[in-house]
Amino acid sequence: MVLVLDLDGVVVLGHPEGGRWDKHLARDLGIEPQRLQERFFTPHFQKIVTGETRLTDVLAACWPELECRSSPQELIGYWFANDSRLNTEVLEIVDRWRADGRRAFLGTVQEHERARHVWDVLGLSRHFDGILYSAELRATKPKPEFFQRAQERLGCSPGEVIFLDDMPKNVEAARAHGWNAHLYRHAEDVRSALGQT
Repeated sequence: MVLVLDLDGVVVLGHPEGGRWDKHLARDLGIEPQRLQERFFTPHFQKIVTGETRLTDVLAACWPELECRSSPQELIGYWFANDSRLNTEVLEIVDRWRADGRRAFLGTVQEHERARHVWDVLGLSRHFDGILYSAELRATKPKPEFFQRAQERLGCSPGEVIFLDDMPKNVEAARAHGWNAHLYRHAEDVRSALGQT
């Protein structure tokens, strides 16, 4: 069996103090979160997370609309640093799973830069065998292509995959692909799915 976990909301839980990463964005960088959502995330993020365009290029192009006193690179650094609270309870479960020689992967909607950040800087490479992410797979959850391409990377049959995600639509899509998919609400859901006590 192979374990696949969603990243945000399961392994990474947002701001180090709790809550969203952008909770102090206006105070710290002078960007209103609503403006960032309207001018950047809503119109552009889908193409970024499917690898059609790069995060830095899009931010540079729409930067004047954000009316911000900092730079695009400062925003990216701030975002990654403040969307970084690790779910240590889940990571302990993953470590026990892998200690017996079994594999575990992240299955997530991410663009290239943050995927590298969580893998290298947050150190998730110490807990997982790989990261299956949308910009590399060229498809996002819950589209069937995401699960099909992830499956090819895993090199096992669908029935051998145990998957947890905090979004019901992603769980349903994974089940439709034949994965043993479970809704994540708390760490106990991971233990239950893996048969750990």
